[in-house]
Amino acid sequence: MKKFFVLAAAAAFALVACNKDNPIVDGSGNQGGNDTKVTGVVLNELSGADKFIELYNTTDKAISLEGLSLVKYDASKDGGKSTTWTGKAGMTIAAKGYVVLESSDLADEAEGGDPNYAYESANHVFKGGLSGKKNLKIELVGAQENVLDVYARGEEGAGWNQVSGFNNDKKHTFSRVPDGTGEWAYADPTKGAANGAKVADIEQAPEM
Repeated sequence: MKKFFVLAAAAAFALVACNKDNPIVDGSGNQGGNDTKVTGVVLNELSGADKFIELYNTTDKAISLEGLSLVKYDASKDGGKSTTWTGKAGMTIAAKGYVVLESSDLADEAEGGDPNYAYESANHVFKGGLSGKKNLKIELVGAQENVLDVYARGEEGAGWNQVSGFNNDKKHTFSRVPDGTGEWAYADPTKGAANGAKVADIEQAPEM
């Protein structure tokens, strides 16, 4: 009997240790990955000038980013949209934490980038650019193809990413104020950190 209790205690300790070392869950408290519907990760800050997209975890638990993707709407693409980034195995976002994804244009000479640009890793790069002066729609999609969040500026009109002439404010970013739950507004850049106060509304129509 004593041996049984020792083994049971050891098994319980191993289970706790496993959960402590791998606290990767979705917003409902389930294990992350492709088998569960992730919630709680949102688009939080986008910059057309510095070409980055920041994700934010609104929950109190770390979340796996495996299988999550960014979908950019663009009328010039087949089907009107394309997947520009997909989270790889092992990628996580900390509780109330941030993950920054950067444009491949930053290292593309054809787009005015520096071929020696130092990315955090290849897993943190999304394909293509991010315009601050066009109509824009980007979705954050879960592994089960559920839409987690959407950022849109303007209307589809003649096609997403086709209408120019929007105010291109290079000093500020499109930011949720406050983080994760607030309305979109212009704010000072805070890449990988808490968003600042609202500076101005984001214009939703091209300048005339």
